[in-house]
Amino acid sequence: MESKVPNMPDMNDFEDQEQPLQLSDYLRIMYRGRWIITFSFIAVFIATLIYTFKTPPTYEATTTLLIETNNSVEQSLFNLTSFGNQANMLTNQMEILKSRNIAERVVRNLEKSDVRDSISFFQPLEDGTELTFNDRVEIVMKSMDVEPKRDTDILTLKYQAGSPFEAAYIANVIAQEFAKQNAETNRLEVTEMRKFIEGRLRIKAKELKESEERLRNFQQREKIASLDAETTQLVEQLSQAESMLEEARIDLQTKQQLLNNVNKLLDERKKALGVNLTETSTPYIQALQQELADAEAKKVIYLSAIKASVQEGQAVYFDDQLKQYDEKIKALREQLNKEAQKLVASGMVSDPLKISEDLVAKSITLTGEVDAAKAKITALRGVLDKYNARMKELPDKVLQLARLERRRQVDEQTYIMLTQKLEEAKIQESAQARNVRIIDKAIKPQKPVKPNKKMNIMLGILLGLGLGIGITFMMEYLDRSVRKPEDVERLGVNVLATIPKIELDKVEKAKQRLNEGHRVESRLITHIDPKSPVSEAYRTLRTNLQFSKVEKELRTILVTSAGPKEGKSTTASNLAIAMAQAGNSVVLVDADLRRPLIHSVFGLDKDQGLTNYLAGSLPYEQLLHESFIENLKIVPSGVLPPNPSELLATNKMKDLLKKLQDDFDIVIIDSPPVIAVTDASILSTIVDGTLLVVYAGQTERDAIKRAIMMLSSVSARLLGTVLNGFDVQGIYGSYYYYYYHHYYGPSKKKKSRRFF
Repeated sequence: MESKVPNMPDMNDFEDQEQPLQLSDYLRIMYRGRWIITFSFIAVFIATLIYTFKTPPTYEATTTLLIETNNSVEQSLFNLTSFGNQANMLTNQMEILKSRNIAERVVRNLEKSDVRDSISFFQPLEDGTELTFNDRVEIVMKSMDVEPKRDTDILTLKYQAGSPFEAAYIANVIAQEFAKQNAETNRLEVTEMRKFIEGRLRIKAKELKESEERLRNFQQREKIASLDAETTQLVEQLSQAESMLEEARIDLQTKQQLLNNVNKLLDERKKALGVNLTETSTPYIQALQQELADAEAKKVIYLSAIKASVQEGQAVYFDDQLKQYDEKIKALREQLNKEAQKLVASGMVSDPLKISEDLVAKSITLTGEVDAAKAKITALRGVLDKYNARMKELPDKVLQLARLERRRQVDEQTYIMLTQKLEEAKIQESAQARNVRIIDKAIKPQKPVKPNKKMNIMLGILLGLGLGIGITFMMEYLDRSVRKPEDVERLGVNVLATIPKIELDKVEKAKQRLNEGHRVESRLITHIDPKSPVSEAYRTLRTNLQFSKVEKELRTILVTSAGPKEGKSTTASNLAIAMAQAGNSVVLVDADLRRPLIHSVFGLDKDQGLTNYLAGSLPYEQLLHESFIENLKIVPSGVLPPNPSELLATNKMKDLLKKLQDDFDIVIIDSPPVIAVTDASILSTIVDGTLLVVYAGQTERDAIKRAIMMLSSVSARLLGTVLNGFDVQGIYGSYYYYYYHHYYGPSKKKKSRRFF
């Protein structure tokens, strides 16, 4: 006996011979999943519509701001914005505009406004409570967005809210508060300086009045009209030195106040932007600051020297020397400013884009000027000590008069100096321009930006279709079952026939036309409706078996399957009928001794059958049962035995097959599934060929591989496979369905039902 027929697949190579999917394959997959796609589309589309029409509308108002850099007071000693480049400044302004500090100012503004009750986040919640201040600030921060316009110095501020009025109103308040804070920042130094000078001027006016009164009282009391020329000159020198000292003190206090304000503002910026300042000086900057302080001190000492009695011809020389000191001090200040700017740009300040570089640089510059002012004061005190020593040599009354005169002159000069400084500060303050200008105020939007109905509907359509298609292809990928003949052929085995699903309505109508007077199982389609596509498929199976390339005539055929409920009994029954209709004498043996079905299909009693014969309790003549099909006899299973495999493996079973071959042209045996039990494997060794039935959409590829391997392990002859329950329309579409079904006669598309 040959070990296998020529078409038996190689059991050592069972990898799927997968081929690239064509466009038609994709279309067929989508057609099979059309209901999934349809349901997904409807579900997502309806959900999108509900979301779109139930979501409260959101309105967006827009205002535009111009960030100007050409400030009119950039050259002022007190200007804070003369440092930094434009790109960094625009980025800084964006961050400040989005900062918590601005949002807090906006909320405070809204709390005091007349429209407070019209703003949504001031309304009570459902439980009667109200949002906290911080909650409202968070809402403002999350609801606004700032974008720069390309290649311009313009920022676009957008704010979203639940009503057109609220969106426009709050957008304008944000812009106003931002511009206001910017103006306050720009005016901070000169305003503080003006306030400081005003305070000092009030004090000095009072001191001048008091010093004049003391001098007048002393002169009247002591009857002294004036001082001699030498004493007058000494008093003037001393007064000038004290005036310079007073001016230096005021300058120090002013710059110290400015430095404190700058550092305070810098701290606020750091907190608002959430960054840290890591370095504000270098050894070179410290050296420049010290050199500036020394130069200021030397200038003071030099000035005190030329105030003394000198030759008239030396004045030009001394004026030139003073000019050199002034130029050196100016150069040192410029170099200090340059080094401060380099420090900011070098990255020694962490995240310079988010901390105002102008403030950092100004802090460094002011620190140097404060140190220089301190050195100047120290030098002036030394000069005053010399003049005071000379004053002590005067007579008592002259000394008292000189001191009173000196005090009056100092107060007078200081008062004049403060008056001039105050006027300068007022001019600077009034000239200080804002560098933020509101170009366009926000107006109430006419329509909401959210939800975007057209966009949402389009996205709903795309998402619904995409989700359905995705699920379909995922299920196709995860589905390991065979669905079409090509799936089976990829496993290396032939498909002898493709059996379509049996349609119940058509079968019932055909049974009514048949009217044989006895019960006929609907699964016997080849008898009930011989012209149906299903019957034709079984005749195709019959023909392919007859022309199979086997080494000897095919007389005994075993019909099995990989698993249960795959249609092997239905296939065996209809194949037997098709063989009988061709004029062959056929016997159908029910060898499924575990779950027999053939007797029920043909309306017979199973108690007298195969197991009875094999057990010796039934003679051969009583084994065969007549059927209502001409040329077809049935061997029922008999009483279910406790040891089916042992009975089927007996020599008596082999002898029975030989005897049946002598009496019939074709012997067809229905057996249990090959994977479940060994019965099919045993029977496959004593028949001419085995037919493996697989069910489309149910039998998995691995199960088919396993079944073939088990048959191969016992050297069974595998004739091929039968793809049962094939959904022509579901796989190939309505055109193939129409062609397949209507070729044999007109019929209407009805609901199908599966049989085994």
